[in-house]
Amino acid sequence: MTTVDHIIIAVSDLARASEDFGLLLGREPSWQGSHPDYGTANTLFQLDNTYIELLAATGEGIGSDAVIQMLAGREQGLGGLVFGTEDCDAFLGQARAAGLAASDPLSGHGTDDLSGAQRSWRNMFWDPDAARGVFSFGICHDPGGTLTPAPVTGEGAITGVDHVVVATQSAEAAKRFYGEQLGIRLALEQHVPDWGGTQLFFRSNSMSIEVIASEKTGPRDSLWGLALKTDNIEATHTRLEAAGIQVSEVRAGRKPGTEVCTVKSCNLDVPLLVIAH
Repeated sequence: MTTVDHIIIAVSDLARASEDFGLLLGREPSWQGSHPDYGTANTLFQLDNTYIELLAATGEGIGSDAVIQMLAGREQGLGGLVFGTEDCDAFLGQARAAGLAASDPLSGHGTDDLSGAQRSWRNMFWDPDAARGVFSFGICHDPGGTLTPAPVTGEGAITGVDHVVVATQSAEAAKRFYGEQLGIRLALEQHVPDWGGTQLFFRSNSMSIEVIASEKTGPRDSLWGLALKTDNIEATHTRLEAAGIQVSEVRAGRKPGTEVCTVKSCNLDVPLLVIAH
């Protein structure tokens, strides 16, 4: 099964971004380290269903080049989606059979500055045009690479990722890439007249990739926003306000039985919603 292994937020000031995002999440980092092979440094927050990686360029390498391209004149923002598998051969067999030109696995490793722990993995890269401009690749973690949950520091801590939003011009291209090539289940497809397009939900590891397809979108796809889950939105809202984070009032969500609020600071310039089911 293909999962959303983690979500990348590219940042120019890793220390400041880590502090701000930890305050928003109500959690300490699971990992703070570097990628000697790639010229990058990172902070990781492991949540219930995936982890969020804050990634900064620190030197030279393909990772540094990618971060610079993700930022493209901005200080920070959503950077990419990384898809996980436990079986590289099976993943590549399916993806290649569906027309995805993916590389053979390439080894990588990282070191945690907090504990000295090591993690290693194998990455599989593909033509960026496959995702129509959204930075993405595949990863298979080696044994022993499991992150510890990000330690909770406050009431109403964020528990997981509910969904990430991708904007596209082509619903068919999204179904081909996320569904046929990556093997993620298409759970729902519906026409949304208010938005003048189609809404797709690809479902994996208790979260969704929500794709909004509209002719109003440019020719390249983009990561538009992020929704984070909480078990107690009132406690989360109270904690955020007490921390001086700008946040809207709690309101009913679009999905029946949900409540949401919009976070307007410490969000690393990511359109960010907190949701409780």
